[in-house]
Amino acid sequence: MSRAAAAALALLAGVGGLLQAQEEPGDVARSVLVADSAGDWATLLRLAHPDALREFRGFQVLQLRLLGDTAGAAGQAADSSDSTQHREFAERRVQMQRAILDSVYHVPDVETLARLAPDSVAARWLRATRTRSDSATTPVPRARYVGVVRVDDTLAYAVVVRTVPRPAGPVPEPLRDVIQQEERPEVMVLRRLAAGWRSMLDGTSLSNAAVADDPLADD
Repeated sequence: MSRAAAAALALLAGVGGLLQAQEEPGDVARSVLVADSAGDWATLLRLAHPDALREFRGFQVLQLRLLGDTAGAAGQAADSSDSTQHREFAERRVQMQRAILDSVYHVPDVETLARLAPDSVAARWLRATRTRSDSATTPVPRARYVGVVRVDDTLAYAVVVRTVPRPAGPVPEPLRDVIQQEERPEVMVLRRLAAGWRSMLDGTSLSNAAVADDPLADD
């Protein structure tokens, strides 16, 4: 074998080893956490498992449907002496749903949201929450990678510790006897696809998404 051919094989072997190292589940978990902390949503979505994005869309659609379903509250109000309060509560829920659909997802109704591509739903939520967190004074939870347990060639679990900083100022009296957990362990599920290892996004911003994080929450 010529020296040139041997050098080429060695180079290819080195590149292959580098690519294999980059595709390890632990490396993907680290990259996901770094992207989440830095607000690099393009990388976060690229490393997300499709099932994680579909689950996120389904969760948001379900919550918004329940938020706009005021039939139960209206029925309860008919037999209540405080029907005005129930009516105001129902109106508030509808107002909140409308605000989220308009300012976060930019769609006319929940059914349109359900038809959007899962990555588009996640990207819109991330963009809206990032804009809000940039202008807020509330500390943002961060996560760090601890280690990974590889079950087989298609499944792995990464241990993530999520730091939950205490808000500034004194702790309210009702909460003073409650243990303030500053570090919360979580398990990130990683599954291997043809394109490589992908994360189910446990321990990231998307895994903690809730309708409570809406544009009217500070009103």
